[in-house]
Parts: sequence; structure tokens; C-alpha cells
Amino acid sequence: MMQIKKLQENQMKLKIKDKIILDKKHQNIIAALTQKIEKLETDNKEMANIEKQHKYMNGELHKEIAKLNKKIEELKKENTIFKEHLQAEMLKPKKS
Repeated sequence: MMQIKKLQENQMKLKIKDKIILDKKHQNIIAALTQKIEKLETDNKEMANIEKQHKYMNGELHKEIAKLNKKIEELKKENTIFKEHLQAEMLKPKKS
């Protein structure tokens, strides 16, 4: 009877020891995962900031494009007026 109790006690000690080892492994895994999650959250925030900056720069570029397109239209109009004046000059009778 005493031997069975001792054997059961040893088995219990082994189970407890295994449980402690398993718990420590789980704690290490959880700590590693927590660290990875924190890194991913940081990366995600950085990506959100980059995206925000890109949207801002994209808006600025569109403004610049609109401004340049307006300037192109103005230059086309000026060029048309210049061509019309040149044609009018060429069609005028030459004074001798």
C-alpha cells in the first residue's frame, strides 16, 4: 500500500513537473507572440502615416498638374492670338 502511494506521488510529481515545463513554454510562446503583435501594430501605424503622406502629396501633385494645365491653355490661347496677328500682318498689302 505504501509503495503504491509512493508510486502515485512520484507520478504526480512528474505530471506537475511536466505541467510547469509546458506552462513555461506557453509563456515563452505568448511573450514572443505579444512582441510580434506589438511590432506589427507599430508597422501598421507607420504604414498608415506613410499612406497619409502619400495622399497629401498626391493631392499636391494634382493641384500642380491643374495649375500647369491652366498655364498650357493660356499659352495655347496666346499662341493662337499671335498666329492670327501674324496672318493678318502677312495679308496686309505691302507698302512700296
